Amino acid sequence: MQPTSTVLALLITTARALALGRSARPAAIAHAIAAPVRPAPPWANRSWLNSDRPLALEDLRGRVVLLNFWVYSCGNCQRTVPSLVALDREYRTRGLTVVGIHTPEFPPWSGEHDRANVAQALARHGIEYPNAQDNDARTWQLYGIRYWPSLVLIDRKGMIRAETYGEFHVGDAEHEQWRRRIEGLLAE
Repeated sequence: MQPTSTVLALLITTARALALGRSARPAAIAHAIAAPVRPAPPWANRSWLNSDRPLALEDLRGRVVLLNFWVYSCGNCQRTVPSLVALDREYRTRGLTVVGIHTPEFPPWSGEHDRANVAQALARHGIEYPNAQDNDARTWQLYGIRYWPSLVLIDRKGMIRAETYGEFHVGDAEHEQWRRRIEGLLAE
């Protein structure tokens, strides 16, 4: 029996991700991952967009931080961006900092490592929050991320309080759950 083109595409995508030391997740819905409360690892990305200087986790102490691990070429990431832009606009002045961690999936020749391409994607999607270029995937590895997009919610004291992966959309149940999580941490 011959595999279908869909099965072949899934096998190729999974093999490519595994070769890069990552896992591919084809489903398009978000899934909460139980996150034991633990200190968030500090990142040290040097290249930033939408920020006048490199940000460190310590710089954001006292604010609630929502990390978005994404890559501009990922469809699930693109469909999630409007939710993150909405959360940024709604809660930035109340103490939330959304931080994009742009971690390329493909080799440098694909263009995902290119600063200008990332800047174009930020403009195209209306993303105004800071974004780190994680071209070496060090921050990705520090947080044990396996899928695009992935989100990590960090409280004012620098503790991880929630994690998830997969896409969600403005107004859906997952988006509302993230709003409640953020509001709860802002109220602490």
